Amino acid sequence: MNTRTTNASRPTGFSGETVRALASTLLLLGLIGDRRVR
Repeated sequence: MNTRTTNASRPTGFSGETVRALASTLLLLGLIGDRRVR
């Protein structure tokens, strides 16, 4: 996994960062929900 902090200023980099953040949050929520169910 390559961390591109310099591209955060660019629109494309910003969108990529937001998508990655959303994906990570969704994964965390899924894991928490799974644990709660069990």
